[in-house]
Amino acid sequence: MINKHDFAYSVALIRTLETLLLGDNEVERMMLAKDGKDSFRVLNEFDYADNKAGIENPSDFQTVLDEGLLDIKEILEKVTPDQRILNILLFQYDFHNIKTMLKAKLSEKSFEEIEYLLSKMGTISTDALKTFIFEDTNTAFGLEEKEEEYLKKKIKKVYQLFEKHDNDPQIIDLYLDQKLMKMVYNIASDSENEFLLQYVQKLIDLNNIKLLFRMKTQEKELEVFETGFLWNGTVPFSKFKEAFSRDLTDFPEIMGGTKYAKVVATGYKSYEEEKSFLQLEKEAENHLTDFIKQAKLIPFGPEPLIAYFLAKRNNAMVIRMIMVNKLNEINPEEIQPRLRNLYS
Repeated sequence: MINKHDFAYSVALIRTLETLLLGDNEVERMMLAKDGKDSFRVLNEFDYADNKAGIENPSDFQTVLDEGLLDIKEILEKVTPDQRILNILLFQYDFHNIKTMLKAKLSEKSFEEIEYLLSKMGTISTDALKTFIFEDTNTAFGLEEKEEEYLKKKIKKVYQLFEKHDNDPQIIDLYLDQKLMKMVYNIASDSENEFLLQYVQKLIDLNNIKLLFRMKTQEKELEVFETGFLWNGTVPFSKFKEAFSRDLTDFPEIMGGTKYAKVVATGYKSYEEEKSFLQLEKEAENHLTDFIKQAKLIPFGPEPLIAYFLAKRNNAMVIRMIMVNKLNEINPEEIQPRLRNLYS
C-alpha cells in the first residue's frame, strides 16, 4: 500500500511540467506549417527545446522525442518515492528489449546486429539482459527478488514454447506480453490505489480486444489466442472465447454491454472498410487518455505522475504522426483524423 501524501513534492513538479505539454493550438500550428521544417521548429516552444539542441534536420525528430522521454524518465526516477509505481510504465520497455534479444538469439543473430533496436527506457540494463540471454549466464536484473525470479523463469520458458509452436516468433510476443501484464497488475494490486488498478485493467481489456481482432483475422486457433490472453481484466475470458467461436462481425454485439463498445464498434467498422487496425489503435489510445485526464483533479498520490508520463508519451505519438505526414507532404485535412486525443 502506498501513502499518497509521500507524493506531494513530485506532484507539485508535475503540475509545472504539464504546462509544457502540447495543446490543440500547437497541434494545429504544426499541421498548418508550410513544411516539415517549420513544424519541427514548433518544438522549440516546449520541453523538447533542450533535446533539439544541435539537431537541425527535421528527419531526426524521433531522436528528439526519444531524448524527451528519457529526460522525463530520469526526472520521475528522482522524485518518485516508490520506484515500483514507475515500473507500471517502464516494464514494457524491458519486455521490448527481452523480446528483441530472444528473437535475435533464436534466429542466430548477434547482439550487435540488434543493439540499435533496444530501448534505454527500461529498468533493467541491456548489459544484464545480454549476459542472461546471449551468454546464458545468470546476472542480477536489479528487481525485487520474487519479480526477478519470476521473469527469469518465464524467459527460459520461451525456448520451449518457440519449439512447440514450430519456431513461430509471434508466440514470443504473445507469451511475454501476458507475463508483462501479470507483473504490472501485481504492482497495481499491491499499491491498493484504485486509479492504478483501473488503468492497468483497462490496459489489459484493450489489449485483449486488439488481440482478438488480430487472431481472428489471422485465422489462428483458440490455443494461440489463450497463450496471449491477458488475465485480470474486467471483461472475462468467457466473453472473448464466445467471440472467438463466432464470426468477427458479431464481436461488436458481444462487447455491446461493456465500456469498450465504442472502441470495438469503431475498430471493426474501420477494419471492414480499410483492412487496417489504425482506427482501433487510435480509439483504444483515446479511451485510455480520457481515463487518465481525471488525474488532473487529484492533489496527492501517484496518479498525476502516471498520467503525466502517459500524456508525454501521447504527445510524442501525436508529434510523430504530424512529422511523418508533413515530411511526406500530406495535406493537413488528411492528418487530423489520424491524430489521437490530447491529455490537455
